[in-house]
Order: sequence, then structure tokens, then C-alpha cells
Amino acid sequence: PEKLADLQIYRAQLRRILLNSLYFLEIKADGEIFYKIGITTRQIEERIAEIQRDLKQHYSDIVVNLLGLWQHRGNVELYFKHRYKAFNYPIGSLTEYFKFSDVKPVLNDLFEMEAKELSRVELNIIELQSLSPTFLGHLESA
Repeated sequence: PEKLADLQIYRAQLRRILLNSLYFLEIKADGEIFYKIGITTRQIEERIAEIQRDLKQHYSDIVVNLLGLWQHRGNVELYFKHRYKAFNYPIGSLTEYFKFSDVKPVLNDLFEMEAKELSRVELNIIELQSLSPTFLGHLESA
């Protein structure tokens, strides 16, 4: 039972990573330019609208441009935040914003990621709601 519980926890965490898309935005607000990194399972347009609403508390004129969107890359956000922590630009309680004097090296880092092709096991993790004998069989053969 303990090993099965560990497997279920691992599967849930992996599923979360695989379901999330990583996005990178350029934001122009009241004459300032800054960037946002984040993950979402929703349509990016819906997430951008939410970000604009959040920023309205701090800025009046806001333009958001999508610079990149990577499917199945929920695991990269934490690494990005760590790597670029010196450039973090908190806005009130909002913490996933960054200011770069030159964003090109950052974009190069992000665009070096190859597209994530899901394996059969990963597809099963996304699709299955519980551990089935078929899923366990796939894990054993992987």
C-alpha cells in the first residue's frame, strides 16, 4: 500500500507537469516593460485576460504580448524563477514578473527547449484518472 501511495503521488505530480503549458509574456504598462513567466492549463487568451485584470490594480495602460508558449512544460517555471531570480520584479503580491535589460538571451534559453513529445506512458498518465492494471502494465514495460 505504501508503494502504491508513492506511485499515485508521483503520478499526480507528473500529470500536473504534463498538463501545464509554460508561457512567457512581454508586458508594457504605463511606459514600463517587464516580463512574466508562468504555467497554465487554460487557454492562453483566458490567462492573459486574468493577468491584465491583476495588473489593473497597479497600472492603467497595459499591453500584453505572448512571446512563447510551450506545451507539457510545467516543470520549467521553477527553474526559470531560480535562474533569473536576480531579475525578479515583484508587483505588490505578484511575484512571477521580471525586468531584463536585454531579453534576447532569456528568449534564446527558452527557445532552445525542444518540443515535448509525450510517450505512451505519459499519455496514459494524462488520460487515466486512477491507477488501472493497464497503466501499471505500461509502467512495468517502460
